[in-house]
Amino acid sequence: MLGQVFRIDDLAVVAVLVGLEALLSADNALVLAIMARRLPKKLQKKALLYGLGGAFIFRLIAIVLAGTILRLWWLQGIGALYLVLLAGKHLAGSEDEIKAKEQTGGFWKTVIAIEIADIAFAIDSVLAGVAMVKHTEKLWVVYTGAMIGIILLRLASLAFIRLLHLYPFLEKVAYLLVGWVGVELGFLCAHNYSLLNRPDQVLTEMSPLVFWGGMGIIGIGGSILAVVRREKPSAEEMREEALVEEVFGSNG
Repeated sequence: MLGQVFRIDDLAVVAVLVGLEALLSADNALVLAIMARRLPKKLQKKALLYGLGGAFIFRLIAIVLAGTILRLWWLQGIGALYLVLLAGKHLAGSEDEIKAKEQTGGFWKTVIAIEIADIAFAIDSVLAGVAMVKHTEKLWVVYTGAMIGIILLRLASLAFIRLLHLYPFLEKVAYLLVGWVGVELGFLCAHNYSLLNRPDQVLTEMSPLVFWGGMGIIGIGGSILAVVRREKPSAEEMREEALVEEVFGSNG
């Protein structure tokens, strides 16, 4: 990650990535809470702390390796397809819920389970972040956004879950944004493919104005719609909140 550069507008990208990380990962806190709940209370904090450390390390490795995506057009194509399909799957409501079994387990077994879950959760946010920056000298933006998002999730996991329970459409907004980022990555893939294979007919990338205009329309319009469609949390959602508060809240 050497040779990184900073511009003031990078802060806007960091803010978007923090928001995406929070919205995409809020429900994941419930899964982590169920996993940690298997342990005695005095070990729950330690397991979550180790899980947080693993999240930092994994994302650093993933983002450094993901820099390869910015140099290979076919990896960009795979990433674009993954993000678009991921968004479509969530928006269509066909995703199977991730369920953690209520069973007892040893400390390290639980920590490993938390780490594996975090790896699965990180793929979409890391890919989206890399797609947004498009240049290897901007990978610090992806890492900063991801790290702030992780810390916020750890400190305010209950608040994020309550937010999604009150405004469930916000989750769809997050995946709409992910899908739009996937489209932008697809344009980048086409541009780099034509640059290498058809230099006489190079396709253009999506312009920043179109990309950020789309992000703004989806984000602002979706948020307004989420407020209009506000719902009262169900009894099951209240139980989920209580579980997260018990595991995350009591361990501060």
